[in-house]
Amino acid sequence: MLVIMNKRLITLSLAFAFISSIAVVHAAFDAGSTNLDDNTLGQHQVEKLWAGFAKPDLAALDQFVAPGFQSLHEDGARDWPKERKLVAELKLTPYVLSDYQVTRNGDVLVVTYQCKVGETIAAARLAKESTPRLDVFVQSGSEWKLLSHVNVRRVSSSTAANPLMIAQSPE
Repeated sequence: MLVIMNKRLITLSLAFAFISSIAVVHAAFDAGSTNLDDNTLGQHQVEKLWAGFAKPDLAALDQFVAPGFQSLHEDGARDWPKERKLVAELKLTPYVLSDYQVTRNGDVLVVTYQCKVGETIAAARLAKESTPRLDVFVQSGSEWKLLSHVNVRRVSSSTAANPLMIAQSPE
Protein backbone atom coordinates (compact mmCIF):
# COMPACT_ATOMS: atom_id res chain seq x y z
CA MET A 1 0.00 0.00 0.00
CA LEU A 2 2.84 2.35 0.84
CA VAL A 3 4.44 1.70 -2.57
CA ILE A 4 1.19 2.55 -4.38
CA MET A 5 0.83 5.79 -2.39
CA ASN A 6 4.44 6.76 -3.14
CA LYS A 7 3.84 6.14 -6.86
CA ARG A 8 0.68 8.27 -6.75
CA LEU A 9 2.50 11.01 -4.87
CA ILE A 10 5.35 10.97 -7.40
CA THR A 11 2.86 11.00 -10.29
CA LEU A 12 0.94 13.91 -8.75
CA SER A 13 4.19 15.79 -8.08
CA LEU A 14 5.34 15.32 -11.67
CA ALA A 15 1.94 16.39 -13.02
CA PHE A 16 1.98 19.49 -10.81
CA ALA A 17 5.53 20.35 -11.90
CA PHE A 18 4.59 19.92 -15.57
CA ILE A 19 1.48 22.11 -15.26
CA SER A 20 3.45 24.73 -13.31
CA SER A 21 6.15 24.85 -15.98
CA ILE A 22 3.49 25.35 -18.69
CA ALA A 23 2.01 28.22 -16.68
CA VAL A 24 5.44 29.86 -16.28
CA VAL A 25 6.22 29.53 -20.00
CA HIS A 26 2.78 30.91 -20.89
CA ALA A 27 3.23 33.90 -18.53
CA ALA A 28 6.66 34.63 -20.01
CA PHE A 29 5.22 34.46 -23.52
CA ASP A 30 2.41 36.87 -22.60
CA ALA A 31 4.87 39.28 -20.97
CA GLY A 32 7.05 39.19 -24.07
CA SER A 33 4.09 40.03 -26.28
CA THR A 34 3.28 43.17 -24.30
CA ASN A 35 6.84 44.31 -23.60
CA LEU A 36 8.66 45.02 -26.85
CA ASP A 37 12.32 44.14 -27.14
CA ASP A 38 14.61 47.19 -27.24
CA ASN A 39 15.21 47.05 -31.02
CA THR A 40 11.50 46.94 -31.81
CA LEU A 41 10.78 49.60 -29.20
CA GLY A 42 13.45 51.93 -30.63
CA GLN A 43 12.24 51.44 -34.19
CA HIS A 44 8.65 52.08 -33.10
CA GLN A 45 9.58 55.35 -31.36
CA VAL A 46 11.50 56.62 -34.41
CA GLU A 47 8.60 55.71 -36.71
CA LYS A 48 6.21 57.57 -34.40
CA LEU A 49 8.48 60.62 -34.52
CA TRP A 50 8.72 60.61 -38.31
CA ALA A 51 4.96 60.19 -38.68
CA GLY A 52 4.65 63.41 -36.66
CA PHE A 53 7.27 65.15 -38.81
CA ALA A 54 5.62 64.06 -42.07
CA LYS A 55 2.18 65.61 -41.43
CA PRO A 56 3.44 67.72 -39.48
CA ASP A 57 1.32 66.89 -36.43
CA LEU A 58 2.52 69.55 -33.99
CA ALA A 59 -0.06 68.68 -31.31
CA ALA A 60 1.07 65.04 -31.26
CA LEU A 61 4.73 66.10 -31.28
CA ASP A 62 4.12 68.50 -28.38
CA GLN A 63 2.90 65.50 -26.36
CA PHE A 64 5.76 63.27 -27.55
CA VAL A 65 8.63 65.66 -26.74
CA ALA A 66 10.18 65.51 -23.26
CA PRO A 67 10.94 68.57 -21.13
CA GLY A 68 14.54 69.63 -21.75
CA PHE A 69 14.46 68.58 -25.42
CA GLN A 70 17.36 69.61 -27.65
CA SER A 71 18.03 69.04 -31.32
CA LEU A 72 21.29 69.40 -33.16
CA HIS A 73 21.62 70.33 -36.82
CA GLU A 74 24.42 71.63 -38.99
CA ASP A 75 23.73 75.18 -37.83
CA GLY A 76 23.58 74.42 -34.10
CA ALA A 77 21.31 73.39 -31.27
CA ARG A 78 17.63 74.16 -30.76
CA ASP A 79 15.20 73.81 -27.89
CA TRP A 80 11.67 72.55 -28.59
CA PRO A 81 10.07 75.95 -29.42
CA LYS A 82 12.75 76.60 -32.10
CA GLU A 83 12.61 73.02 -33.41
CA ARG A 84 8.80 73.20 -33.47
CA LYS A 85 8.97 76.29 -35.68
CA LEU A 86 11.30 74.46 -38.09
CA VAL A 87 9.04 71.36 -38.13
CA ALA A 88 5.95 73.52 -38.80
CA GLU A 89 7.55 74.68 -42.08
CA LEU A 90 8.95 71.25 -42.99
CA LYS A 91 7.77 69.47 -46.13
CA LEU A 92 8.96 65.89 -46.60
CA THR A 93 8.97 63.48 -49.51
CA PRO A 94 8.13 59.86 -48.65
CA TYR A 95 10.96 58.68 -46.41
CA VAL A 96 12.80 55.42 -45.76
CA LEU A 97 14.18 54.61 -42.30
CA SER A 98 16.78 51.84 -42.04
CA ASP A 99 19.89 50.44 -40.33
CA TYR A 100 18.65 50.88 -36.76
CA GLN A 101 21.09 50.53 -33.88
CA VAL A 102 19.44 50.59 -30.46
CA THR A 103 20.93 50.70 -26.99
CA ARG A 104 19.13 51.04 -23.68
CA ASN A 105 20.22 51.96 -20.20
CA GLY A 106 17.28 51.81 -17.81
CA ASP A 107 14.77 54.44 -18.87
CA VAL A 108 16.97 55.88 -21.65
CA LEU A 109 16.77 54.56 -25.22
CA VAL A 110 19.33 55.68 -27.84
CA VAL A 111 18.54 54.99 -31.49
CA THR A 112 20.76 55.68 -34.49
CA TYR A 113 19.52 55.03 -38.01
CA GLN A 114 19.67 56.11 -41.63
CA CYS A 115 16.95 58.31 -43.08
CA LYS A 116 16.49 58.77 -46.81
CA VAL A 117 14.20 61.75 -47.38
CA GLY A 118 13.80 64.84 -49.50
CA GLU A 119 13.09 67.96 -47.45
CA THR A 120 11.87 71.46 -48.09
CA ILE A 121 12.78 73.83 -45.27
CA ALA A 122 12.08 77.57 -45.48
CA ALA A 123 11.48 77.27 -49.25
CA ALA A 124 14.84 75.55 -49.81
CA ARG A 125 14.57 72.08 -51.37
CA LEU A 126 17.10 69.47 -50.25
CA ALA A 127 17.71 66.41 -52.43
CA LYS A 128 16.51 63.00 -51.27
CA GLU A 129 19.56 61.31 -49.78
CA SER A 130 20.33 58.95 -46.92
CA THR A 131 21.94 60.48 -43.85
CA PRO A 132 22.57 59.30 -40.29
CA ARG A 133 20.25 60.43 -37.49
CA LEU A 134 20.23 59.94 -33.73
CA ASP A 135 17.29 60.12 -31.33
CA VAL A 136 17.28 59.78 -27.55
CA PHE A 137 14.08 58.77 -25.79
CA VAL A 138 13.39 58.78 -22.06
CA GLN A 139 10.70 56.75 -20.33
CA SER A 140 8.09 58.83 -18.52
CA GLY A 141 5.69 56.52 -16.70
CA SER A 142 4.39 54.10 -19.31
CA GLU A 143 5.28 56.39 -22.24
CA TRP A 144 8.48 57.16 -24.11
CA LYS A 145 9.31 60.80 -24.82
CA LEU A 146 11.78 62.30 -27.29
CA LEU A 147 14.62 64.02 -25.42
CA SER A 148 17.00 64.70 -28.32
CA HIS A 149 17.08 64.57 -32.12
CA VAL A 150 20.29 64.85 -34.16
CA ASN A 151 20.29 65.40 -37.91
CA VAL A 152 23.84 65.41 -39.33
CA ARG A 153 22.69 66.17 -42.86
CA ARG A 154 25.03 68.66 -44.46
CA VAL A 155 22.96 71.46 -45.95
CA SER A 156 25.41 74.15 -47.00
CA SER A 157 28.72 75.70 -46.06
CA SER A 158 27.29 79.18 -46.63
CA THR A 159 25.24 80.73 -43.82
CA ALA A 160 23.36 82.92 -46.30
CA ALA A 161 22.30 79.90 -48.35
CA ASN A 162 21.64 77.67 -45.33
CA PRO A 163 17.87 77.14 -45.01
CA LEU A 164 18.27 75.98 -41.42
CA MET A 165 19.83 79.30 -40.47
CA ILE A 166 17.01 81.15 -42.23
CA ALA A 167 14.42 79.08 -40.38
CA GLN A 168 16.12 79.80 -37.05
CA SER A 169 16.80 83.52 -37.58
CA PRO A 170 15.20 85.89 -35.04
CA GLU A 171 11.92 87.52 -36.02
